[in-house]
Amino acid sequence: MTLRTPPSWLQNGSHPAENDRLTMQALYSTTGIIGSTSLAVTQSATPGMSVLIASGWAAIVGTTQANMGVYTSYNDASVTASIATANATNPRIDLVCLTVNDAYYTGSTNNIVVNVVTGTPAGSPTVPATPANSIALAQVYVGAAVTSITNSNITDVRVAVTSNVISANNIAINSQTGTTYTTVLADNSKLVTLANASAIAVTIPPNSSVAYPIGAQITLAQYGAGQPTISGGSGVTIVSTGATAATPKLRVQYSTATCIQTSTNTWLVVGDIA
Repeated sequence: MTLRTPPSWLQNGSHPAENDRLTMQALYSTTGIIGSTSLAVTQSATPGMSVLIASGWAAIVGTTQANMGVYTSYNDASVTASIATANATNPRIDLVCLTVNDAYYTGSTNNIVVNVVTGTPAGSPTVPATPANSIALAQVYVGAAVTSITNSNITDVRVAVTSNVISANNIAINSQTGTTYTTVLADNSKLVTLANASAIAVTIPPNSSVAYPIGAQITLAQYGAGQPTISGGSGVTIVSTGATAATPKLRVQYSTATCIQTSTNTWLVVGDIA
């Protein structure tokens, strides 16, 4: 490749759309949602063979070929996505995506569409591959012969966009008061406060359930007398300097610890732990 010229927005220059998208990739380096509530997938108001996709923003890196740059997409209202009729015998897993079509590279259409990739029915179904130029939003478990989809069948697989711009945003807080808590995707870069008089079990789920990006960070704080213990779900490895390295505890009330995903299903827990 050669140096792209003219550079973006040079006076009297002519700029192809690809160059502008490459400029966007200097800001948004990976495919992901922009804002933690963007494009969340939930059941329809009256459950049936459809799901709802919330409004919001996403950055989608073009993958049909190299150097396509980033497409910035916006959904301005809730959208309904249809789910194909269930197989009579076996379950399947569908993948809800947004997909960009760009005829400059392939095909004949220029748009962005809701794309529900229908999985293959099987006794132990697998998740279909994410199409090119797409962002995966949710996996939908379609049981054999079912006629409706509820939130219990939907697994959130959205990931946050990685930005190259240094941000000074205030940290968001998720306040929990129960004796058990399983972290969710939206906890990435948040402070989770844990307040209960009894011991609290905190579980970090496997990547197959919640697709945290590498480098995800979740900070936990003990706000009550109950001591939180941090453990991993099936297939998750936790490493720490705690007395029991795989299940560290916050030391005392107001202790904090940060959980950092250093590789898929491996989390480093650092902070005031016991």
